[in-house]
Amino acid sequence: MAVSTVVDATTEARLTPQGQDHPVKSRWSRRIAADMVALADMIAVMSAGVLPAWIYNVYGGVNLDWTLVLQSIMVAAFLVQVCLRYWGLYDTRKMHDFPQDPARLLAALLIGILGVLGLCLPQAMRNVHMWIWYAAWLSASFTLILLVRLSAQALLSKFTADGRFEQHIAVFGAGAIARRVKEHLTDKSLGVHFAGVYDDRIGDDRVDPEGLTVNGKLEDLIKAAREDKIDQIIVALPQTADRRMADVVRKLEQLPVSVHIVTHIASDLVGNTQAHAVSSLGPVGLLDVKSKPFSDWGPVIKTLEDSVLGMLFVLITLPLLPIIALAIRLDSPGPILFTQKRRGLNHKVFEVFKFRTMTVMEDGDDVRQASAMDPRITRVGKWLRRSSLDELPQLWNVLRGEMSLVGPRPHALVHDDEFSQKLEEYAARHQVKPGITGLAQVKGWRGETSTTAKIKSRVEHDIHYIKTWSLGLDLKILCQTLGAVISGKNAN
Repeated sequence: MAVSTVVDATTEARLTPQGQDHPVKSRWSRRIAADMVALADMIAVMSAGVLPAWIYNVYGGVNLDWTLVLQSIMVAAFLVQVCLRYWGLYDTRKMHDFPQDPARLLAALLIGILGVLGLCLPQAMRNVHMWIWYAAWLSASFTLILLVRLSAQALLSKFTADGRFEQHIAVFGAGAIARRVKEHLTDKSLGVHFAGVYDDRIGDDRVDPEGLTVNGKLEDLIKAAREDKIDQIIVALPQTADRRMADVVRKLEQLPVSVHIVTHIASDLVGNTQAHAVSSLGPVGLLDVKSKPFSDWGPVIKTLEDSVLGMLFVLITLPLLPIIALAIRLDSPGPILFTQKRRGLNHKVFEVFKFRTMTVMEDGDDVRQASAMDPRITRVGKWLRRSSLDELPQLWNVLRGEMSLVGPRPHALVHDDEFSQKLEEYAARHQVKPGITGLAQVKGWRGETSTTAKIKSRVEHDIHYIKTWSLGLDLKILCQTLGAVISGKNAN
């Protein structure tokens, strides 16, 4: 029997209706959890400094320079953070057993408090109570930071056991490497789930007598990644299969996951010249090809940006909406809003909203891109397109979570299919939510994409945006978009 049809009975019993091998749970970022512990550590240090100072000031009648006190506790908290991070006390690999290490905690507090001793030394020379404050601060901060660590360890251990920090790792290539990864990930305390082995070359000749099950082919792996069932993919092919490995990696780079290859394969086989970091998963050495876009704090920041700025833009432009709607109604027959199916994150289809600017409402298999002097564009439509005000209804798509303010611009489904056939890397745009504006648009690649060269340039800018995203880059693009709107550049 072919390996592709073999399913472990215990695995089959755990399948959910969605096809996953255990119930789906919302998963949290390990980095964010560790950063929250770091914030609690800083609050513990600062609170332990403020409390005895306040007691001395209110009940002891000792006049303290509160400016110096506040400066001291903030600088000390920062120094403690530097020490604890350097010593690995925020190691995200140990969420099931979050580090405590009282000796290093005490050493970090001593370094932090002694590091700011000079700030209050002139006052301490005149007032013995300052020395008592330092001693009380050290004692209280050590007690509080230990309580923080004990609480964090208990909570994070529970969350890890509950699967909240679980990382789903799949391997492409059914062989010895896949078996080693699977054996390493059987330790449930790691908070890592082995999502299966995938391989295109499956058949009777690939049946593994030791029970290594092949879950599917490359297309099945891609489908699972787009359904958010996989976080990391390890490509584990023989060293001699360099061309096959390069082809596989190019396809996997288009997915919103981290991609690694075993280190016995040279980095120049990936197909680009950038340097790659080296990491490991237990006994397996890895070459990191790409990281999952918008990971850790990225989604939180992006969601806040879209929600806050999106609502602000809605409030600012709200008075324009009825005026534009009336102008469209009086100018030509037809609906005020134009809707069209587009692909978003992970190729999910949604309906984009725009003010109608043309005499047609094309959607489906026959959609012709608008061009300069297009006779289908109405009189009001020309003004709306030149000022980009036709895009305003897409703020509703942003608030619904289907789009972002900044990201790769979505295209009609028929154009998506056409462009993806011309450019293999085109699908990489769907790693993130599409945007109302994007890096390609502010760099001059807005409007009709009539040639393959124009499509390629737009895609290159979109991929560069995904790889280099930051909040600062988004704000810069939004500001540049305002300039492009005012000038009407590339509008049609």
